[in-house]
Amino acid sequence: MLQTICGIGIFMICAQTIVHFRPKETYEKYLKLLVSVMVLIQLFLPVGSFLLGGGMEQALEKLGTFRNQMEQEMDEAARQAAETDEMLERMTLEEIRRRMEEQDGETAEEGEDTPENGEAAPEDVVIVGPIEIHRR
Repeated sequence: MLQTICGIGIFMICAQTIVHFRPKETYEKYLKLLVSVMVLIQLFLPVGSFLLGGGMEQALEKLGTFRNQMEQEMDEAARQAAETDEMLERMTLEEIRRRMEEQDGETAEEGEDTPENGEAAPEDVVIVGPIEIHRR
């Protein structure tokens, strides 16, 4: 495609040179018409060979390959996202357990809080509900 564009550019420069150095002004409109038709033919030849030739099959093959690569990458991204979600969930649960153990350690260090009348203090109850993790 780049070669076609370069060829057309060079042709247009040469054609403008010929139009500029025409023998008589009466030929100018005919030369411009001829140059325009030739440029259009040069533009449509690659497009026509692509559409009528094997270019469409090659494009379909490339699109199929691209689609397969995209599917593989999407599967890999989904797998990595699932692993990351699992790791985040484990880290969150470990953090909760660690904080609960720290809290239990602090209460054990303080000793048993018993009221002056000798009755046992009620137990502290910690309820941890399900954790929802949302990705952005």
